[in-house]
Amino acid sequence: MIRINLLPFRDARTKENVRRQVSIFVLLIILIGVGMGAYSLSVGAAVEKYKQEVSDTQAELNKFKKKAREVDAINKKNKVLQKKIDIIESLQVVRKDPVRVLSAMTDLVIPDRMWIKSYDETGRTITLKGAALDEITVADFTRKLETSDYFSSASLRFLKLGASKKSVAMKNFEIVCTRAKLKQKNTNATGMKVK
Repeated sequence: MIRINLLPFRDARTKENVRRQVSIFVLLIILIGVGMGAYSLSVGAAVEKYKQEVSDTQAELNKFKKKAREVDAINKKNKVLQKKIDIIESLQVVRKDPVRVLSAMTDLVIPDRMWIKSYDETGRTITLKGAALDEITVADFTRKLETSDYFSSASLRFLKLGASKKSVAMKNFEIVCTRAKLKQKNTNATGMKVK
């Protein structure tokens, strides 16, 4: 027996189900495409943002490198200037050394009992020639030289009878001593002592 479907209801329902499934599938594909496009755009925007940040950071780095080179150049100039200042300060100290040594020498000389005839300085070695009334005066002067802050050692090279003045026999002597390193006083740029 042949069946005839007089009601196209089932066909319509089947077609409707197929149409619904196809439209859901197409809609799902469209939504996935839109979502992927939006995600791609956001990732692209983030990449552009990070590229801009990298280029800005690179520009800042280049600027800081330039400033660092300038600072290095200034530091080199400061080192050269500091060396010059140190040389000037050492020259100031050296310039004052002979005055200090001669001033100390006048304090060490025994008045009216001895006289210094010559003073010769070679490097840090000082040769003193003079005359004294007696050997004790020469010994006292040598001891004073050794205990002084300005001399580190003193030795009598010779002591001999010299010419007589007004019936007083003078003793000629020669003393070799070593000048001590004088301590440099700490001063600031204004010349004031620094503690």
